[in-house]
Amino acid sequence: MSTLYLMTNADAAKTLTIVALLLLLVIVFNIILFIYIAIRRKGVKQPRKTEGINLALIGNEEEKAKEEPAPADEPAPAPAKSPAKPFSLFKKGTKSEGCEIVLTDIAHPERSFYAEGKKEFLVGRRPQMDLCIPDDGYVSGTHCKFEIVDNNLFITDLESSNGTKVNGNKITEKVQITENDIVRIGKAEYRVNYQ
Repeated sequence: MSTLYLMTNADAAKTLTIVALLLLLVIVFNIILFIYIAIRRKGVKQPRKTEGINLALIGNEEEKAKEEPAPADEPAPAPAKSPAKPFSLFKKGTKSEGCEIVLTDIAHPERSFYAEGKKEFLVGRRPQMDLCIPDDGYVSGTHCKFEIVDNNLFITDLESSNGTKVNGNKITEKVQITENDIVRIGKAEYRVNYQ
């Protein structure tokens, strides 16, 4: 024989009271959590994490000094004694081991990519590239390479997604580069200098 349990009005009231208290507890907890998060966000500004280094922000200190005039009541800072070398993400070799190469962005001349000490330089978005261009989505992971052959500089596209251009012409094989040639890698055009 089955037993049928019938709730009395008193049992129903106790159950509803317990459920209401639990709901109230959950609501109060959420309000406290919301206030805690809001206070943390206002009080402490968290630095943004980035995948790579934005090299456009790294430039010559003289250029920065020109952009920011000194206040009238303070004397202007003395100019730097020598211009800063372009920034390099990688260890530098000695010049006797190879050459040095500088890619200078035509649109933003304060933005340069520099490497030295080798006879072959890989260019791409990956951090292990000799010339890393991390902030241009049109640059392939391994985009192209520069190499020195008999004291001449050559560039080869490494089957990049968007191709490589030299002086406006898309390249499909190894092409010789001369001083101040314009190379398009990704969205940007760069003036090539090497020694």
